[in-house]
Amino acid sequence: MNVLITGTSSGIGYGLALEFLKRGEIVWGISRRISDELEKYENYRHLQLDLTDYSKVESQLPGFVADATSFDLLILNAGILGDIKWMSEIGVDAMTKVMEVNVWANKSLLDILFSQKSDIKQVVGISSKASLRSTPGWGPYSMSKAGLNMLMNIYAKEYPDTHFIAFAPGLVDSEIQEEIYNIKDTDKYPSTKKLQDARYTELMPDGVSAAKMLIEGIKKSLGYESGSFTDVRDM
Repeated sequence: MNVLITGTSSGIGYGLALEFLKRGEIVWGISRRISDELEKYENYRHLQLDLTDYSKVESQLPGFVADATSFDLLILNAGILGDIKWMSEIGVDAMTKVMEVNVWANKSLLDILFSQKSDIKQVVGISSKASLRSTPGWGPYSMSKAGLNMLMNIYAKEYPDTHFIAFAPGLVDSEIQEEIYNIKDTDKYPSTKKLQDARYTELMPDGVSAAKMLIEGIKKSLGYESGSFTDVRDM
């Protein structure tokens, strides 16, 4: 089984990569940082790359995946939170950065991979329930994840032989949760307090602990309509 995962240096991406490697699958990881632990596995291939550097993605990605005749699973996991502020306090440049990482980098990656590989069985875009509701302070993140949901929906119609899903992983500890944990103004952004309280409890496992549950959810998502949204907690 060939699995490509973005954002493998930490959090969900790291946990999923490690679990797939332990199962003997071939994992192709892309991230800005290298994980020494993942590098120990012979069945791990890594490309150190910033996915928003489109010229490098275009020049380096085809060679990186050249040995894979097909991919059973693509997990588009790399993402950023952006600033937790009211929309009126956030400049367009800051919002553009979130959209670049959470939406456009995924489009760029998909376009190159589909031009190289005709056989891609499943694409999973790691989304969030924040994409379904507006919460004060979460504007850029919510908008970007809503954009990711629609990206999966559009590509599902354009590539009917591949199954696409926008997949919310629930509460999993990650670098994004670290940013949320350090937010002080919880009265202004009450949703952050709930996440802070959940951190370091069984309600928010780390990426390694959550990996088996997430992989099972990804398998189940094949039973959902291609291009739809699902949350692992609702499955």
